[in-house]
Amino acid sequence: MFGLVLTEMVMPTVLVVDDDDGFRKVLHTIFDQSGGFHAFVEARNGAEAIAKTKHLLFNLAVLDFSLPDMNGLQLARELKAIAPEMAIFMLTAGSELDIEQEALSCGITAVFSKLDDLKTLVTNARAVCGIK
Repeated sequence: MFGLVLTEMVMPTVLVVDDDDGFRKVLHTIFDQSGGFHAFVEARNGAEAIAKTKHLLFNLAVLDFSLPDMNGLQLARELKAIAPEMAIFMLTAGSELDIEQEALSCGITAVFSKLDDLKTLVTNARAVCGIK
């Protein structure tokens, strides 16, 4: 008897952490329009992001630098301790661009400004997640 081998492409899951509901919706729309992502999970703060990361496997986390309960660098360290293989992007409001060097030393893959074209962020997310 011959076995049937099924190959299934696993689509990446993204966690977005930002306390601004409107901004999360904008990102959700851009990721949806881009295609190729399985799920888009949202968190409003660091504690919520940590709890979700302990229960779900994310390919990518997109973190705001300024969160109500911790900054994005602290959250990145926590998430890397839970899921070392997860890629992490950091978003800044523009005035925190000098944190890029520290961000990269925390294991953050890339830093983007919220003032830039967010499609660039999604293009990089596709590349990091292996979506062609």
